[in-house]
Amino acid sequence: MSRVNSISFILGPGMSILPHPSYSEAARIREEARDPRIITLLDYYLKIHPRNSIPSRADFDPFQVPAVMPNLTLMDVEREPYRFKYRVMGTSVSYNMEFEGTGKYLDELVPGVESQYPHLDRVRVAEEEIPVHRLGQSSISFRSDFADLERVHLPLASDGKYVDMILSIFIYFADNISLPQSLTQ
Repeated sequence: MSRVNSISFILGPGMSILPHPSYSEAARIREEARDPRIITLLDYYLKIHPRNSIPSRADFDPFQVPAVMPNLTLMDVEREPYRFKYRVMGTSVSYNMEFEGTGKYLDELVPGVESQYPHLDRVRVAEEEIPVHRLGQSSISFRSDFADLERVHLPLASDGKYVDMILSIFIYFADNISLPQSLTQ
């Protein structure tokens, strides 16, 4: 029996010793992330990650990372054409975006977004099944758009393979200046 066949026999068909690309990319992003809240979320994502597939929404318990909840969004992924619907929008995100997006589609809230990073990054997450990290100016306007924005989009898949939700974190580097005290506690 060849080495490859013996590994398949031990692990089972379709199983791999190598972690899923979403795990490897999340670990890489963790090393370059700037904000400790993003590192906190990535540490938790790596902890719940099944290694050989994509974590599901059922694996993610937001109460395990309460410090980042105001900065999170959770979106459903629709395909053909790609559309992204907010299931949850944290208070920091809605405050900075100056709208409450829960239950609404990204393209309804931001006309023309299909050619911009907020849409294109999510398409990449859905198609390539890997997290996407971006730091710098946003391509869409928000309350403190003079400041840098760090964001990470993480894939979630009910079946472990097909990305059907995207968990995102947004860190607005002017939060300590513009966010009301009631939203920071």
